Amino acid sequence: PSRPTSPSLIPSLTPLLKMPRLHSELARETFAYAAAFLALHFVCRTLSHYASPTFRRCSPSDKAYWAASMVSTVNAVAVAAVAIQVFVTEPGLTALADDLHASVPELESWGGFFLGYFVADQLGNAYWWREWSGVEATTVHHVIGMVAYWRVLTGGFCHFHALCGWLLEATTPFVNQRWFLVLERHARL
Repeated sequence: PSRPTSPSLIPSLTPLLKMPRLHSELARETFAYAAAFLALHFVCRTLSHYASPTFRRCSPSDKAYWAASMVSTVNAVAVAAVAIQVFVTEPGLTALADDLHASVPELESWGGFFLGYFVADQLGNAYWWREWSGVEATTVHHVIGMVAYWRVLTGGFCHFHALCGWLLEATTPFVNQRWFLVLERHARL
């Protein structure tokens, strides 16, 4: 015969035995998008090889940084466009700044995309740790970003503030373009 289980013990163990569904869904989305961003990285490298003489003259680490910059531009344009679209089309959105638990569905639906980018780019940072300058600061930025956005998406709070963070991503293509222009100028010297 089986022993009866204490009813008070079962509820206290339930959170430990089962990961919340949202965490597992977000993890699957994040890793699926990370794989897609890694594939995009290799597509960018391949296309750049055929399209740019400057790329062909780059060192292997600069070629990887080139492709990573192209991928970061794709991420930045996508999430900044989502943020701008939400701010333009949602009346009264700024009132959400005072409601920390207000939900922004677009942020939730694009969260795995954004986190997937962080994971994929962090893999590049880890691989090229010794060759890429500024990788320490980028790693801190990515880890803090991953933890913060994971908490925002799984905790259901600060969506408005996270959306404001996505607006800041609109600067990324300009930073990347500056690197490309400097590289092009040095290639011509």
